[in-house]
Amino acid sequence: MVGMSSRPWTELSGETNWKNMLDPLDEDLRMHLVHYGERVQAISDGFNNQEESEGYGLPRFPMDKLFHEVGLETANNPFRYEVTQYCYVPSKILDIPPDRSWVGYVAVSTDEGSTNLGRRDILVAWRGTADSLEAMADLVDDLVPATDIFPRDEDKDIRIHSGWHSLYTASGSFDPYIKHSVRNQVLTEVRKQVDLYAGKDETISITVVGHSMGAALATLNALDIVTNKYNVPTDRPEKACLVTAFPFASPKVGNESFQEVFSSSEKLRALRVVNAIDIVPFIPPVRYYHVGQQLMVDSRKSPYLKSLTSSFSGAIEIGHQLETYLHLVAGTQGIDSNDFDLKDRRDISLLNKNYDALKTKYKIPVNWWVAKNKNMVQNGNDGSWSLAAPYIPPPPEDDQSE
Repeated sequence: MVGMSSRPWTELSGETNWKNMLDPLDEDLRMHLVHYGERVQAISDGFNNQEESEGYGLPRFPMDKLFHEVGLETANNPFRYEVTQYCYVPSKILDIPPDRSWVGYVAVSTDEGSTNLGRRDILVAWRGTADSLEAMADLVDDLVPATDIFPRDEDKDIRIHSGWHSLYTASGSFDPYIKHSVRNQVLTEVRKQVDLYAGKDETISITVVGHSMGAALATLNALDIVTNKYNVPTDRPEKACLVTAFPFASPKVGNESFQEVFSSSEKLRALRVVNAIDIVPFIPPVRYYHVGQQLMVDSRKSPYLKSLTSSFSGAIEIGHQLETYLHLVAGTQGIDSNDFDLKDRRDISLLNKNYDALKTKYKIPVNWWVAKNKNMVQNGNDGSWSLAAPYIPPPPEDDQSE
């Protein structure tokens, strides 16, 4: 996938706000973005979306096997991570178990991965919309106060998207996976890892990534981490670490005060990746403001993707897929250039992993990322078939406080 970078990790993580690195796209930054985007795609690829399964809505694999099972531990990928916490949000309007949906994870780079990255990276990844409750949350775009997340400020009336505020802060009384809000699940684990590695006097970064709804949650989470000092080691307050958000296809998250506080946060950076034909980054259209820097890519420049003329609605939907975004990042030659050059950076077959995005001449099956026999297994004695017992992860540890 990638080799070692010739740039300091701090530049790739935005310490200089990616000055002179975006157009044309710096080669090290290009592969840095692909690397982090793949960590988000891992959630979708590992998500149990089989409604007949008792594990529906949960991860299909244990934390220590996730990255291997989704194909991210190949010989050419030097950036290794270990998942330390799976994180969940409610999946139903009524608080009736099972009421949980796997939305992301916290991971930490291994010793080998940290050597290649240049620091110990604490990674928080958030997936896009996966169920009807989340789709409803996406549509509830009232601006609501966020005083339960950010300290009250007479000069800054921070307001954020109501639906994502609810997903981020909601908890449930009966399902153990959501006994604590996903906010608390993530922040507790980030605090634990920051203190652990700061205690070893290691250089630390926090990287928060997401796609679509997950990009909105990543943006909110990144500001939460910095504002409430979860990037500051408990016993080493002088060692606050850089927090970088890489949101892909992100809608706008909050009002102008949200943008101002985000922009004025010293240890916080964001680089949003936007596809020019994707409508999601342009909504909600009024009263909301984007944060951070922007990298614009364009589906129309890829010779591999189905064109707008072949199916306008289909091409628009293709343009929002995360695999499309990673394909475009891998091949873009700059927003003002019509050239597109993938070289050997990314396999075009991945575009059809969960969708019908490639032109038919490439003869790649559509939606090819499926569990073998849709998780049906045969009894070796009588030849009958039944649904395999799913992996059921343990709920988050009960060591969190609201």
